[in-house]
Amino acid sequence: MSSTITCHVDTSPMAESIGSVSNHVNGTTAAVVAMKAAVVKAESDAANHVCDKVNRGFYTLIRSQISQKIASLKSEVDSHLMRLNQQRKQLTAIRERMQRDYNMISARYLKTFTTINKNLEQRVAELDRPVMDLAGTEAGKVTNRAARLTADIPLGQIESVRTSQMIGSSRLKFTALKAIETIERFIDGSNRLEEVTDRILLRRRMNPETTSVSRSIPVVITETNYDPTDMSQTQTYISRMELSAEATRSIEGAIDSVIRSQQLPWVYPQAGIPAELVSEFRSLVAASGIDPRRQRMMVAMFESHPFQTLEMTAR
Repeated sequence: MSSTITCHVDTSPMAESIGSVSNHVNGTTAAVVAMKAAVVKAESDAANHVCDKVNRGFYTLIRSQISQKIASLKSEVDSHLMRLNQQRKQLTAIRERMQRDYNMISARYLKTFTTINKNLEQRVAELDRPVMDLAGTEAGKVTNRAARLTADIPLGQIESVRTSQMIGSSRLKFTALKAIETIERFIDGSNRLEEVTDRILLRRRMNPETTSVSRSIPVVITETNYDPTDMSQTQTYISRMELSAEATRSIEGAIDSVIRSQQLPWVYPQAGIPAELVSEFRSLVAASGIDPRRQRMMVAMFESHPFQTLEMTAR
C-alpha cells in the first residue's frame, strides 16, 4: 500500500542568497570591466609616455651630436681662417718688400746705366773732338752751303754781273778759309791727342797674371727691418769713383757671398758716435729748416741712441 508524504521546503532564503550573489557577481563583473579599461588606459598612457621619452631622448642625442660636430667644424674652420689670414699678411709683406727691392734695384741700375752712358758719350766725344765738332757743327754748314752762298744773277747788266761775281768769289774764298781752318784744328787736335795718349799709355804691355795692384774701396752695408716678422734686408753701397762696372759687380758679388755665408756681427762702437758724424748730422738738421724745438729733439735722440756698426775681418 503506498503512502504519500507531502513536505513543504522554503526556498526563499536560498533565493535571496542567490540574488545577493548575483548582485555581487554583477558588481564584480563591472569592477573587472572597469579595471580592465583602466589597465588598458594605463598601458596605453605608459606606452605613449615611454615613446615620448624615447623620441625626445633620440632627438636630444641627435641634436647634441650635430651641435658637437658643428662646434668642432667651426673651430677647425676658424683655425684655417686664422692661418689663411696670417699667410695673407705674410704674403702681403713679402710682396711689399719685393716691390721695394725692385724699385730700389731698378733705380740703382737706371742711375748706373745713365752714368755709364754719359761717361761713354763724353769719352767718345773727347777721343776725337775735331771729328765730333765737324759732324755736329760744320756738317750743317756744309749741307746748307747752297743756301748760305750767294747765287748768280741770271740776267742783268755787265756792271751788276761783275759785282755779283766778285761777291760770289769773296764768299767762296771765305768758305774755303773756314774749311782750311777747320782742317788745321782737326790736325792739331789729332796731334795733341797722340801726344796725350803717348804720355798716358805704358810703353810695355802689362801682364795681368804677374801684376797686381791693391786699392781700398769704401763700402757701406746697411741692414733694415721694415715689418714685425724679423725679416731683415741688407743693402750695399759702393763708391763709383774710378771703378768700372765689372769691378763694381765683382765687389758686390764678393760682399753678397760674405753676407750669405756668415752672420753679420753688428756691435755698438766702444768710443760712441764719432764726432765728425755728429757734426755732419747737426749740419743737416740745421739746414733742414724745421722747428728749432724739433731740431733739438732730433739731435738729442741721435746722440742718446748709438747705432751698431759692422765688424768684418779683412780678407
